[in-house]
Amino acid sequence: MTRNTILVMILVLTAGLGACTGQKSDPDKFRKGWTLAWEDDFDGKTGLDAWSKIPRGKQHMSRYMSDNEALYVLEDGLLVLRGVENVADGAEIPFLTGGITRQGVKKNSVSRIEVRTRMNPVAGAVPFISLLPSDGTGNIAIDIMERYGYDEFLYQSVTSQYTTTEGMPDNPPSSALVGVNPNQFHTYGVETYPDSVVFFVDNNRTKKYPRILTDIPGQFPFNDMDLDLFIGIRLNKDTDSTELPVDMFIDWVRYYEPETNN
Repeated sequence: MTRNTILVMILVLTAGLGACTGQKSDPDKFRKGWTLAWEDDFDGKTGLDAWSKIPRGKQHMSRYMSDNEALYVLEDGLLVLRGVENVADGAEIPFLTGGITRQGVKKNSVSRIEVRTRMNPVAGAVPFISLLPSDGTGNIAIDIMERYGYDEFLYQSVTSQYTTTEGMPDNPPSSALVGVNPNQFHTYGVETYPDSVVFFVDNNRTKKYPRILTDIPGQFPFNDMDLDLFIGIRLNKDTDSTELPVDMFIDWVRYYEPETNN
């Protein structure tokens, strides 16, 4: 074997090793068994190019959504979503809220999503991180995080025909309460599998919702459709406007795929 051949082999091996260990060199991003497919750290270089603003709609989540630029602020490496009183003359709605969405999970896939965020608590304000059907199908959701007002706990849950129309929210249990300090940043995550949905807070597993054998329809639709990621603020109609504005601070969003051994 010639000296040049040995050098080439060393370079190739080194490059491959670097690709494999690059993620491990940043412990904050490393997740055993997963590869980081994409992330958005809202550093201002790309703005919100990868996202769409949630349009106003009839659902509670989107009732007050607006594309007003004042509700979407990029500062200090954070995206700040805002909820404000609507002070426009002749306003049809009392509040304006910010929210973003993008492609989340493809059907028949295994994935992990994490969002690091915090929100200053306000009575009547609900920050949310959810996966919803891309085709707009109703009554289906994976709620990675919902927190109400000043509560020092949050909800992680799934919604489906089975849990609502069929009246089966407890077999298996479809929601969990997790205690948090609402004034601090936390990382909220979910892993999706063909047979289960697994929730996390600060990389600690909090709940698993499994697919079960049942003749009752609609128990586990989550693997059968594309799901988009929604992040934003929801305001109840009785929110005290004197407590506004309310801000949701998003540090980053990360999407992982299963690690493959090449």
